[in-house]
Amino acid sequence: SRGWIDSMRTGDTGIGYTFESLVGVKENNDQGADFHGIELKCKLKRDRRSATGKVNLFQLAPRWSASQRGIERLRMLGQPNADGRYTCYSQVSTTANNLGLWLQAQLPPEGIRLHKDVMQIGTWARDRLAERLAEKHSRAAFVAAESRRQAATTQYKYVELVYCEQPDIQKFIDMVDLRRIVFEFT
Repeated sequence: SRGWIDSMRTGDTGIGYTFESLVGVKENNDQGADFHGIELKCKLKRDRRSATGKVNLFQLAPRWSASQRGIERLRMLGQPNADGRYTCYSQVSTTANNLGLWLQAQLPPEGIRLHKDVMQIGTWARDRLAERLAEKHSRAAFVAAESRRQAATTQYKYVELVYCEQPDIQKFIDMVDLRRIVFEFT
């Protein structure tokens, strides 16, 4: 209801940081929800249509099939950059990506398998995914905002809020299978 508000931070995180600051949430990296048990997620709304792009839901590493040191796993999953250092910034869905990584949703009681080419290299157990989803998103508010540049400042107008509760792990896995949810390695 306040109209256009100056961003309180530059860059991609300005939209969420500004909203959370306005409602009194201190910046945190907690595993739990942000605001009175409600996880807040903010997105830009483009051209007065629905919000587009990614929203990071939660972090959870897979259970790896082979015991490896971190650097060995990074060399297996990643690629060397211009400096010769290995990095892995990779979005993974049910279709193999440029690194040969892909996901396979399993029927209950299993979860999601991670493959590199034909080899299964890790899994996310269904019960662990359900636990993490409930821990972070048992109640969630997805907030959409319009943005504009005013002189040298970005401004946001928060225009839409969708409230959700009681996430369903089967719907989550179905959305992975439909490529509506992707996993990322950074």
